[in-house]
Amino acid sequence: MEKQPLPVRIQGALFYGALVLMKRTWNITIEGKENLDKQYREGKSSLICFWHGKYIPIFPLLKGYDACVITNQSERGNVITEICRKFGFVNAQIPDQTNRNSYKILREAISSKKISGTASDGPLGPAKQVKSGVVRIASALGYSLLPISVGVRRKITLKNRWDNREIPLPFSRIYLIIGTPIELPPNLRANQVRIWEETASREITALSEKAENLVHKKSKRRKINEHSQRKTN
Repeated sequence: MEKQPLPVRIQGALFYGALVLMKRTWNITIEGKENLDKQYREGKSSLICFWHGKYIPIFPLLKGYDACVITNQSERGNVITEICRKFGFVNAQIPDQTNRNSYKILREAISSKKISGTASDGPLGPAKQVKSGVVRIASALGYSLLPISVGVRRKITLKNRWDNREIPLPFSRIYLIIGTPIELPPNLRANQVRIWEETASREITALSEKAENLVHKKSKRRKINEHSQRKTN
């Protein structure tokens, strides 16, 4: 991995440190981990897909996996590359418009990795729509898509951004859901790509809604229990 300029390394280190500290305070529940572990254990090629606005807590939650994170070629991508290095991930930076060189860069980066991950509607949207390049690359390289999402109880939502970026707060309750793999036919034609884009988009959106419902339901149940205990006492 190419060494980043000093300002980028500083930004990456600060972001990494903040995430590590916050994770220690989070109340974390993970559902569907067996889906990821089965793919990982059996060495099946998987591309983890999530929405751009929810990526922040995913870095620390998936720490420990031998993975490659796919980003675009930009200053922001450089910072993410440094964060990936801190968490032990490899990073592949590809152009926004996929081409033959994109496949070459990606193939070289993930050739020795069991899983890879990308914000499937990034870097600039439209929000919550899986991009055709994600489906094309996965199909061309023989990867299944593994949808995931997170629900965060206490967070700051940047509503002025296209992706409604979510920043988890310390002592937040976080619910991570890992879905079942979406198996893609090899070498999809142009008229088939759109169908799989919509399929993957629906799956990620459904997981996002489920994660948000569960994290709020769990918090509500805890408050009810605490209230009942106070009345009993």
